[in-house]
Amino acid sequence: MIDIVTHRIIDMIDSRDINEVTQWLKSYPNIQFVARDGSIAYRNAVDLSHPQAIQISDRFHLYKNLTDYCKDYLKKKIKSNVTISVSKASLPPSTESTLCKGSANRKLTLHEKYQKIILLKETGMLKTKICSELNMDIRVYSKLIKMREKEALEYFNTISHERSMEKMILKQERADEVKSLKQMGYSKRRIAKITGLSTNTVRKYLNPDFTPVHASSGASKSSVLNPYKDFIDQQLEQGIMSSIIEQEVRMMGYSASSSTLRHYCSVWKKRKMHNLAAPELKELVKNDTERISRKTILKLLYNPLNRVKSITSEQFEKVLQTCPAFAQIHKIVWEFKSLVSRKAVEELIPWIEKARNLAIKEINSFINGIERDMEAVKNAIKYDYSNGLAEGTVNKLKVIKRIMYGRCGFETLRLKTLQLERIRKIN
Repeated sequence: MIDIVTHRIIDMIDSRDINEVTQWLKSYPNIQFVARDGSIAYRNAVDLSHPQAIQISDRFHLYKNLTDYCKDYLKKKIKSNVTISVSKASLPPSTESTLCKGSANRKLTLHEKYQKIILLKETGMLKTKICSELNMDIRVYSKLIKMREKEALEYFNTISHERSMEKMILKQERADEVKSLKQMGYSKRRIAKITGLSTNTVRKYLNPDFTPVHASSGASKSSVLNPYKDFIDQQLEQGIMSSIIEQEVRMMGYSASSSTLRHYCSVWKKRKMHNLAAPELKELVKNDTERISRKTILKLLYNPLNRVKSITSEQFEKVLQTCPAFAQIHKIVWEFKSLVSRKAVEELIPWIEKARNLAIKEINSFINGIERDMEAVKNAIKYDYSNGLAEGTVNKLKVIKRIMYGRCGFETLRLKTLQLERIRKIN
């Protein structure tokens, strides 16, 4: 319980039982307003202990519940990517080349980009132009260009490369030790006993052509799928399911596990979806279509269009045309937010009727929750009070609890919290 004026914790209770909460509230006879979440148990407890008190539902929870219900509904109606039409006139002149160039640059490693930076800089190209050419953040450019050659080599080394280098150094040291012992006149068997190596390894290290580099270094590993990859790729291009592809390749002689094939198909689809090759991007522009992710579309339930940077107003209008379900939901969500922000209590009942007419199960669940707590919801629209104080205080309480390392019971936590509130050690 937090004082709405002083913002201080007044008391705590470790129960949601309606009878216990009612008795607890009765010990504070001067309560006039109660801002709370949508708990029916709390509503009933306040009704029993302070029937004259004005109860106010929390606006944040109202917004969150509505948008969460709508999000669940839209996930069933909208695919992970929505394809919309786009006119060539709306694209910048260099869009096609930029898209293709961006795809090519994404295939480059950071080391390859660094090498390109050095070459372009030698031609006199400016920093901003180089960053644009390589689709690189200017901060990454600044970091790379300051490196000396030795620092750059250390920076670009991958963990696997470092491990390989460590193994090579260790192998070379062992080979040098073996050669040194041989020069001292020891036999191969004696060297093997001293070093703990097998005689075959000793013989290999004494070979004049010995190199610490592994024979398979830099070579691509063979796969049981190699004989069938062309066929699998063709089938995936046609949209054939992996289970059907598996039946076909097994008839062709494939005998390895199903998971190997499924993993290959999954990686192929992700690469197709997220890393489109340049020819596909050209086709995308030629066909005047583009894809908007569902994740971007769902952001529009929480934020106004001008705050979602990944979609333009033109794209938004085309999404509304392409997805009637989203158009309905977007309209109903923002109408509710508008009536709450304008304190238009009289518009709540008409909004409920309009929303119910959509006949959407998820929206109806939200409406049922509002109707169970109608008076508190109306007060949330009418008054400025909110449950934000309680939400922030929960975070403070968790800090105090962690400082105690969980070694004490609830009563000790309560006393410590109230004492800290009195002396204001924690703000």
